[in-house]
Amino acid sequence: MKLESIKIRNFRTIRTEQTIDLSNGLTIVGPNSSGKTNILKAIELVFTGYENSAGYNYDSDFSFDSSGQTSIVANFSGDIQGEDSDFFVIYKELCLLLEKEIDVLPKFSLYLSFASKSSNPSYRLFSNEKYKTGAQAKFSKKQIQAINLLLNKFICHYVPSSKSINDLYSSLLLPFVKKSISKIIDEKNAEIKIRLKEISSHLDSQLKIAGLGHINSEFRYPSDSLELLLGSFEFHLSDPSSTPVDRKGMGIQAASILASFLWITKEERISKKNTIWLIEEPESYLHPQLTESCLGMLNEIAKESLLVSTTHSLGFVDKNPNKILGTEVVNAETKTKTYNNYLDATNSIRRSLGVKFSDFYNLGLINIFVEGKSDREIFSWALEKIADDGKGNHLWRYLRNADFLDFTGVSGLEGFMKATYEFIQKERPVIVVMDGDDAGQKALKNLQQYFGQKKIPFEANKDSISLPTGFTLEGLFPHDWIATVYAEHPNWFISYLIDVDGKLQSFDMKTEANKDQLRKYLVNKAEISENYDWAEKFKKIFSVLDVELEKKYIKLYGHEINPAT
Repeated sequence: MKLESIKIRNFRTIRTEQTIDLSNGLTIVGPNSSGKTNILKAIELVFTGYENSAGYNYDSDFSFDSSGQTSIVANFSGDIQGEDSDFFVIYKELCLLLEKEIDVLPKFSLYLSFASKSSNPSYRLFSNEKYKTGAQAKFSKKQIQAINLLLNKFICHYVPSSKSINDLYSSLLLPFVKKSISKIIDEKNAEIKIRLKEISSHLDSQLKIAGLGHINSEFRYPSDSLELLLGSFEFHLSDPSSTPVDRKGMGIQAASILASFLWITKEERISKKNTIWLIEEPESYLHPQLTESCLGMLNEIAKESLLVSTTHSLGFVDKNPNKILGTEVVNAETKTKTYNNYLDATNSIRRSLGVKFSDFYNLGLINIFVEGKSDREIFSWALEKIADDGKGNHLWRYLRNADFLDFTGVSGLEGFMKATYEFIQKERPVIVVMDGDDAGQKALKNLQQYFGQKKIPFEANKDSISLPTGFTLEGLFPHDWIATVYAEHPNWFISYLIDVDGKLQSFDMKTEANKDQLRKYLVNKAEISENYDWAEKFKKIFSVLDVELEKKYIKLYGHEINPAT
């Protein structure tokens, strides 16, 4: 089961309904007091259950003077035939009790509201549908059963920035350590109980001698739980001297607790639970040198669970703009916004920090600048697709460690380069990749003239790479594939030029939608290919990039890249 998105209305600073896409995980950025934490709390509320375990309070959580109510719509997707079949069996029974027949689909919604001036949660699986006459009692009972089953498939961990390391250890890590150890002790459960019975018998015999034979003793586990039998475990770290975790620096403490989150997630997965992590400002206690290490741990957690975090640190903002959500306050209300590119997403953070240029834009150790989103996605896909040279030899080590940053188009990239390249090229390896069409060629010519006047090196096939003349990214795929598309869908193209030998010279698509259709066709064609013959142009560009990135890396950092990366 997966939580795909939520809609929030009338909760704290969120008045007008805001839709939050959670399908890829999320990093929330924005000024202080703009509602970032309120989004995390709203997600937690989805799993508050009928007992209101998340502690919704009408007086503090419904902050607008109106007659409305707090409402949250959570959109889920599940495996009907697989591990979620138990839920869908009941869901189907509920659908049969409705007046209007509804198909059982993998995607469905859960509606949560809090009645006016009440802190009692109310859950529904259907919006306005009515149940059949006489089916109310049966429907209500089964709906409660289905909702409890759904919520029980998730474990939601909210980690506030204000919580101390000791609190996090006690509330998150220690219970799982106890649970793990109790499984081992459980194998000796029978022996333990026999021994406790022997001790009781010895005490009873002494009581009998004392004339208290009517009293019998018995030893039990606290609340009959092996986990409660275990008191505590001291968490030590060695660096190299071994001391309790609370005697280390705050950064090391935070990093060590963060390291436990992945283990906790995997333990919950063994129990067939879907884990959600809501982490507020993970940078709170970290030294800047630990940012990259902890970001790596968070990325691993995100692979195994739904991770939603807030941050004021550039280092914790994902490079993919699809995974970033912004918050702002408009007329005393929280409004959310999405971004087209990374730079726009981090603008509010960058304005408030005084850092060097490459840090200002959170550039990676190695960087490739491309015109737009499709370039970033296709290059990343091709790198992943072409794993090696067919003989098991690793290819393009430097390129594979590069970050691809996309801009709003060729003009956006040209403007950014003119404003920043003079400074960032001294701090980080950077290569620009431009399309070979007229716009791309013009931009490269402008940049060469601009930097030439400033005596800043900007050479072709060293600092910039141009795609084959006349072609955008799609021209890197075999031209006979493009010819096939043109033959089948000539209305997708504005122009399609071939020379006297029948070779493709250039083409232009009619709309962005047509370009997307062409790109999908080419990628699908490559996916089913039995070899990498289609990738010759990609390989050539990747090889040039890798060689030049290696030179830049060694020049700037004074050593080769770590062989393990």
